[in-house]
Amino acid sequence: MDHRLGRLLAPLCLALACSGVDDHGDAHHVADSDDGTALPSAAIEAPYLVGELSCEEPSATGAVERELSPDEETELPPPSGLSELLAQIRQQGGRPTLHFDTHAAGRLLNVRVPVRAHQVHRTADAVDDDVALDLGALTVRLTHRAGTAVDAPELVLPATLPLDQVVVLKTYTRAASEDGLGRATLAMVSVFDRRDEQAGPVATLAIDDQVPQAREADCDALAYELASEVPPVAVSFPPLSSCTVDECAKTRAAWLRANHDLHRVRQMLEFIAASPPEDRAYLWAAEGGSEGGERLMSYESDDVGPNTALAFYFGPYAEYRFKAIRIAYERLWRTFHDHEVGGLELDIECTPDGPGDICNTTKPGGHHAVKSNMKLCEKAYTTPSQVFDVPRLVLHESMHHMFVPWKDNVARLSPIMDTHTHGHGGLCAGKLVTDKGYGLKKIKHLASYENDRGDDCWHNNFAFRNNDTFAYAAATIGTYIRFGFLARWPLEQAPEHEDNFPDPECGMAGVNTPPPGFSDPLSKCYKSGGQLVCPGAHSPGDLEIGVICAQR
Repeated sequence: MDHRLGRLLAPLCLALACSGVDDHGDAHHVADSDDGTALPSAAIEAPYLVGELSCEEPSATGAVERELSPDEETELPPPSGLSELLAQIRQQGGRPTLHFDTHAAGRLLNVRVPVRAHQVHRTADAVDDDVALDLGALTVRLTHRAGTAVDAPELVLPATLPLDQVVVLKTYTRAASEDGLGRATLAMVSVFDRRDEQAGPVATLAIDDQVPQAREADCDALAYELASEVPPVAVSFPPLSSCTVDECAKTRAAWLRANHDLHRVRQMLEFIAASPPEDRAYLWAAEGGSEGGERLMSYESDDVGPNTALAFYFGPYAEYRFKAIRIAYERLWRTFHDHEVGGLELDIECTPDGPGDICNTTKPGGHHAVKSNMKLCEKAYTTPSQVFDVPRLVLHESMHHMFVPWKDNVARLSPIMDTHTHGHGGLCAGKLVTDKGYGLKKIKHLASYENDRGDDCWHNNFAFRNNDTFAYAAATIGTYIRFGFLARWPLEQAPEHEDNFPDPECGMAGVNTPPPGFSDPLSKCYKSGGQLVCPGAHSPGDLEIGVICAQR
């Protein structure tokens, strides 16, 4: 096992009482049974992830379900170009899969910093404006006229680019050595037009030893060093308040991890949406596995392999639930990058000191009682499980004040909440329970309950309207990917629906060059020439679509 992985997993295993990871090399093999048939694939041990940080649910005032108006949509279009790419792979005798590559973990980070209108300084005669933008490590001045900056590096922008339409990208790099990764270093500042980021930077500033930096104030760099298992990514951090430098670094490390985890579960959903309808139920229940094709297991619980499948959290496949879950995760993704909650800007407050604050009364890990204001309490900064529990907490709290549109028989707009009233028994009216769907045990109950007649008594419909279900699914799958346990999904392929003859070029065409219009939702990056391009990045990654070729 990689020594860096071992160091990072040590506190996780301590917190979750995992029984260790086999680091004796490739000792697992597929065995044969007595009758000569192949047994199930070998397994690799992984930690059993159990979150312990509690949350407080905001007031249910205003969280009322209503019917949708006819002009409100209940589904997303399929991802552009991906269906064609997967079909082309199948036509050539291959079977597509998601391949999660984390080999470049910790080496590149792009932080998107949008300029807001209130940050723009205008002269009294309104003939000029500029922005002094605090980037943590340094302050840069954005202006339309050269020579206006005297105390900070200056970036002169085209007159056609309003300063409140600017997005600045900070590019951090970390050099790899035999001893691991070095410190995170701000290498470049790039300016993009927010209205068309893919057009490329309009101005850049290379950071060298001649540019003074205040590293002790740069919590973005410190955050990336804490979350060093996160692969190259572009992220946008929400505003923080009342944070020490340590709290700032831990908060943004959690945001980085949650951003990655959210992306991974969305990749799986997009893969299913782009697959043939007859394969979707199979993929919904499919588990993932290691790079070597081993399933995940743990001595702590039989859940570890199954909890790499979406059905583990959300219950059996139903088209309307699948559509609703895609929409909810897409809205959460927008919250992570646009920081908008119900028309308000999301901000995070660290360890509030008000005696009446929930952080200081019931003492949860965090809460989102006031729309757009998320608070992380002392427990979030002292838990030894920073790599799983706090990202899960951030995902959970970001789901509050969100509504999801869906349609079974009637089109509805329903709040995503913690508390649900669910009935049991033959008529689904007995043993009424009103409780929070919080924690793995209750998540599994919503996903798997059936009465004697095989009726789920509405439990599955509560599962996709339950905050912790979304948070657990993303954080668990994402954590296994970040630490190298989960590298392929699905582990097994869906049954073939037609006879495809293997092509000599199976696995080549269509994989390294995505079709026109294909865009990946990864952190405001886009695909170009078969590569993932983050604005300002110099080390783009390959497409994460792998191919399994049928035997000839």
